[in-house]
Amino acid sequence: MSRRDFGRRVALFAAAGAAQRNPGAAQDGRGPTPLDAAEQAEVDAKYANVIRKYGDRLSDEQRSRVREVLGRHQRMLRRVRTFALDNSDSPATGLRLYPRKD
Repeated sequence: MSRRDFGRRVALFAAAGAAQRNPGAAQDGRGPTPLDAAEQAEVDAKYANVIRKYGDRLSDEQRSRVREVLGRHQRMLRRVRTFALDNSDSPATGLRLYPRKD
C-alpha cells in the first residue's frame, strides 16, 4: 500500500465518520456491545500492527479512529463467526453466466 493509497483511505474513513454522528451505537439506540477478552485481545493485536506499520504517520485522532473501526469490525465479525457451517454445506447462491438450457 502506498502512502497515497493510505491517505485516501484515511480521508474516506474520516469523511464516513463525520457523516455518521454516532458510529458505534447500535440501531436500537443502545451503545455498542462490549467485547469479550479474546475479541479485545484480537483488536489490540490488530491495532498494534497498524501502529507498527503506520504509527509515525497517524495523528492522535486517527489512532483513536483506527481503534473504533477495529472494534466495530470485530463486532461484525462476531456475527459472521457464530454462523454454523459444515464443509459439506453448498453455497447459498450460484453465479450463472449463461441461461439454463433444460
